[in-house]
Amino acid sequence: MAGDKYRIKSATIALFWEEGRHVAHMVPIGSIITIDSEQFNGNKLTEVLWAEKKVMMFTQDIRARGEKLKAVTAAGDPIAGHFD
Repeated sequence: MAGDKYRIKSATIALFWEEGRHVAHMVPIGSIITIDSEQFNGNKLTEVLWAEKKVMMFTQDIRARGEKLKAVTAAGDPIAGHFD
């Protein structure tokens, strides 16, 4: 779902748009990504935000190598309806 955040647990490939073409780079362990698309199902490429850049990642890589972060308020309390 758009806006969900994940912490990458193992280095994962992402596709970056560079000089008119997609180029594969590794997103390092510990990186935080934000889902930027409503389409987060199946085994497709989906847009995410990483380091203030829009990149494409495979949904199965995010699910397998990412840890979904819980949504919390500024006080650190869980937001109703957002849990693992």
